[in-house]
Amino acid sequence: MAKYFEVTGNINKEETIHVLNEYKLKNTFIVINNEPYPGYHYHKIDARMVELNTTIFLITRQRATWASIIRATEKINKFLEEPIDASFSNLRLFNVPHYAIRIKGLKNMDELETIQNAYQEEGFEFMKNKRMTKPKTVFFKVKRFFDIKEIADGIYEDKEGMAYIVVDKKIEWEMFRKMTMNVKRNLSDNNFDVVNAAFYMNHTLVDVIRIFKPGITIDSLNEIRDMYQKEINKYF
Repeated sequence: MAKYFEVTGNINKEETIHVLNEYKLKNTFIVINNEPYPGYHYHKIDARMVELNTTIFLITRQRATWASIIRATEKINKFLEEPIDASFSNLRLFNVPHYAIRIKGLKNMDELETIQNAYQEEGFEFMKNKRMTKPKTVFFKVKRFFDIKEIADGIYEDKEGMAYIVVDKKIEWEMFRKMTMNVKRNLSDNNFDVVNAAFYMNHTLVDVIRIFKPGITIDSLNEIRDMYQKEINKYF
């Protein structure tokens, strides 16, 4: 049986966020995404799954390095009752880039102010609050760790049940969006969420597509990969 191993990587996503007005430090800008899988029909997702994958973005005044976020988070997790899963993120908002500490699946929102204070003690500065009256769909990138195992040739699974299919080209987001529309249009079962990503592994960058669909089979993953490969062959 294949064993899990750790890699680092990037995920590119487009999701809807809104401003968080409670729980936070006064006059700081935080946005939240509590619909983490827009491509999958929500009535079929367990509420606990949504809760565990809700993400909060602590917007910082300057770009912080991923290394600094890792080191600070390691210190902060030593005194929290439940450790947090924090990563580096950048998102395009108000037509300009913003940088953030992305926290996934925070179980106790009452701890958020304590967490912000702890990051401030580690030298992070948070952006002042901005007015955002409506939810916005934004593109963002996340840099994080993954625990994965190979379940078939060129297909990986992580401990959270996400599947990753290897493709042979890097696909920029707008092209990926177009390909995804074509792929879903030609599949009988197109109820899955999909984003593109890359792993740093085997001394190179491996381009992958992440699939979220609880209980998806390897046969279905191979079918999805074949459809994307046809799209890649068409455009590259």
